[in-house]
Amino acid sequence: MLMSLSAPYLEDAEIDFVTDQLGSQLTLKAPNAKMRKVADDAPLMERVEYMLQSQINPQLAGHGGRVSLMEITEDGYAILQFGGGCNGCSMVDVTLKEGIEKQLLNEFPELKGVRDLTEHQRGEHSYY
Repeated sequence: MLMSLSAPYLEDAEIDFVTDQLGSQLTLKAPNAKMRKVADDAPLMERVEYMLQSQINPQLAGHGGRVSLMEITEDGYAILQFGGGCNGCSMVDVTLKEGIEKQLLNEFPELKGVRDLTEHQRGEHSYY
């Protein structure tokens, strides 16, 4: 029973065991671990949300940050809100335009761009 419930979350998972001069390391990459993969014909909002959760947020988590999809406007803009270490970070504009926007536009040509809804407040939580 447990295996059948877990199977969708382990789809496309990769397990790698690497040994070098410094020792050994086991790496597990499970892109569907947090949420089930959405169908290719799912609504745009669901597909964008899935990409944010499975690809973008793991990158931002290294800096204690995250991004959430708030809406997709009628004219094709993804409205995002940053949290954690991204809120108030001096590099958030670069992350938005050079990282997130490029990845989203490459994957979803129906999008025209991204906009940041966050009211950034610089503080100790900010990464840069």
